[in-house]
Order: sequence, then C-alpha cells, then structure tokens
Amino acid sequence: MDRFEMLTRFVETARLGSFSAAAALLGLPKSSISQAVTKLEKQLGTRLFNRSTRSVSLTSDGETFLPQSIALLSEWDALQSQFISSPDNVSGELRIDMPSRFATNILLPMLGEFISAYPKITLRVSSVDRKVDLIKEGFDCVIRVGALTDSNLIARRLLTYPIYNCVSPDYASKWGIPQSLSDLGNHKLIDYSHSLSHKAPEFEYMKDGRRHAIEMQSLLSVNSTQAYFAACARGLGIAQIPSVGVESDLKEGKLIRVLPEFEAESMPVNLLYPSRRQMPLRLKVFSEWLVEKLGQKSPVK
Repeated sequence: MDRFEMLTRFVETARLGSFSAAAALLGLPKSSISQAVTKLEKQLGTRLFNRSTRSVSLTSDGETFLPQSIALLSEWDALQSQFISSPDNVSGELRIDMPSRFATNILLPMLGEFISAYPKITLRVSSVDRKVDLIKEGFDCVIRVGALTDSNLIARRLLTYPIYNCVSPDYASKWGIPQSLSDLGNHKLIDYSHSLSHKAPEFEYMKDGRRHAIEMQSLLSVNSTQAYFAACARGLGIAQIPSVGVESDLKEGKLIRVLPEFEAESMPVNLLYPSRRQMPLRLKVFSEWLVEKLGQKSPVK
C-alpha cells in the first residue's frame, strides 16, 4: 500500500466520520481502511483519530494533517492529469456543492450533456443550502450566489441573477398588491436567513446605485431556497427571489411581480475552487464547460 492510498483512506474517513462509510465509498473492506489509518499513524508518530464503537473524530493533530493531505492528493491528481491526451480518458470523482434551486433549475437539466462528453467522470452533487467548507469537506468546487467572502479561493463568474419581488395570486387577493414603498407597512415579508436569526426582516432595494432597506413584518423565516420559493407560491408573503426558475411562473400567472422599480441588487453567481498550482483535469473540463454553457466572463479574485 503506497502513501497516497493511505492518505486517500485517511481523508475519506475524516470526511465521513466512519471507517465503514469510507470503506463503502471506496469499495474496500472496512479492515483495509482501519489498517491504512493505523499504519499512517505509526509512520507519523501520532494519533489522527479518536475512536469509539460508533464513529471516529479527528484529534488536534488530525485536524492539522487533514487539509495538508487533501492538498497533497489534489496536487498529485493534477500532475497525473497533465499526461492525459484524450478527453475520453478524463476520469475520477468530482464533488460539487451548490444552492438547491441552482441544481434543480440550472445544472441538472443540462448535466446529461456533460456526462455524455465525459462518461468516466463520476459526479457527486451536493445542494444543502449551507456554506460548506470546501477544503475540509473535500469538495473540488462550489457554486455560490451573492457577494464573495472567500479571498483564498479562485472565482469564475458564471452569470448574474436579477432579483424580482414576487407574491402569489392568493397573497394578492388577501393583502392586495403594494403600489409604493409606503404600502409595505401593510404587507408581510418572507424572511430568508441561513441562521434563522432574530434580526428584523428587511425589504431591500437599489436607488441611485445605493442599497436601501425597509424593515417589514414577517410571520415566517426560512433557511432553504426551496422553502423560500414554496412559501411565496403558497401566499405566505412577499419574497425577493432570484430570477432563475421563476420566469415561467410569472408568465403563467403563478407568481406576480410587484414593485419592479424597487428591486434588490442583482446577485452574481460564481464557480469557486482552491488556488492550486495545478488543477485536476476533471475540474478544468467541468469549469470550462459550465462557463461556456452559462456565458463566459473573466476570472476574478
């Protein structure tokens, strides 16, 4: 067993928190996973995991060693990719995270084209509507909507979503349609908050190039994009929704666009990946394909 095999088994065990889960993912006996980790620990002279009968967790040394292991495996994988001459030979697992509505409305409908072009790449798509730790959780790339905060990641702009203020016909029949900002005092806002905090919900809009916000009443707060859209469709309040996936609902009258002159700042959509000297070929071909499909823009930091 070489060192890269040991590192792979260590990384998957750390990511999944279980020898059994790592064995199932890698298609190996559980004993080969635990033996690899034990051998690695002996070589390093330290314990990487705290073990119990049900799960394993990283020690402080394991926490330090994990990102270094992931980086080393990524570099080795990228170096091997340099010698692949045909797209038909591009292979491996590609782990991607993205918002649930982006996955449902944008990526999945067109993903068959990529799979046909690169049948040896295995895709694992996460859409959990939370900000994942790209490095620690072992993702190759993430798609994020909104302002960027990860300065240590490389970003490629995919597109920009306009934001629409929307209500359902049921909501309009019960509460009416706001005609001005002053009318918002008589309306309810669906609050979207990752943390479900107690911060007062705000209706955001742009005017003269500046962001403005008006506090509003809200009877519902959600932390999922799917739930946010569903709540609006069910008449539970005004939602400020990215345009993706709602155009057809607006055309069919399932949603009504309100106060179009007072809408929030458009939201950028970026593909983010670690800053590496070498990029794995499977990540390179996926990023180029996605940029081409959605409208290529220059990379940004």
